[in-house]
Amino acid sequence: MSETAVELADLAEEAARNVGPYLTDAFLDPGRIDLKLDFHDVVTVHDKESQRRICATLFSGAPGSLIRGEEENGLLDRDGRARTATDDDVVWYVDPIDGTSNFATGFDHWCVSIAAARAGELVAAVIYQPTLEILYRADDSGAYRNGERLTVRRTPLQEGVVATEFPSPRVPDKQQAAADFTRLVGTARSTRRCGSTALALAEVAAGHFLATFNRGTHPWDVAAGILLVQRAGGFYVGCDDDGPLYRRDLALAPNFAAAATLDAANFCLDILGRPDLRASDGQDASRV
Repeated sequence: MSETAVELADLAEEAARNVGPYLTDAFLDPGRIDLKLDFHDVVTVHDKESQRRICATLFSGAPGSLIRGEEENGLLDRDGRARTATDDDVVWYVDPIDGTSNFATGFDHWCVSIAAARAGELVAAVIYQPTLEILYRADDSGAYRNGERLTVRRTPLQEGVVATEFPSPRVPDKQQAAADFTRLVGTARSTRRCGSTALALAEVAAGHFLATFNRGTHPWDVAAGILLVQRAGGFYVGCDDDGPLYRRDLALAPNFAAAATLDAANFCLDILGRPDLRASDGQDASRV
């Protein structure tokens, strides 16, 4: 029998809460910091260990599922074997520490992010901040923060806060990226670059941020936050550098704009260099 969205959210919450004490202790003394792509992309031993613990819980409750995690390659089953997912499979997206640079330097803005998808559609999600005991959760009944229902807050751009990690140090045209960021700063009431994509999406769902957007993300960065934004009544648009909007497997889109309003979503798409993709009530990736 297939697990329901609520059952999958329960399992994700169990996995996140179980690893919480380990990560809270590790945060006090992260230890050695290693690099992945370059000095902007850090990893600690705790990323790998916390992912191992999370996966053990998820596979215990859903043994036939697959996991795509930050510290692994491809979709893996409980025996560590790679295989292709079918529409009947539950696929987990796991980021054991979203905001590793913050975690490694003692800045308390990081989280555990876990989401479940089936047939290309996200169905359950949890984002957990263990040091603050804040848990965001989404399933087919809605989006919640510590059990309280979330709804996006719709305001004009000049009254809203927009979060992003754009521009990154790897953008090819740094001069244009700087100009785009200057336009963002001059249009929104305020901007934030807090170092956790998952938490930025959660803050949109909670109504604290009007919008967030980014380029070059990974599925585990955004999957849980996508469902939170959708269930809270917001818009999520995923796209490549060129090509149409993503209509399924939204977490696989490398670029995204998430917002409480269409105006804010379209402004973010402009900043991303995709003004040709105009989100609308009848055609936006959060509702197709």
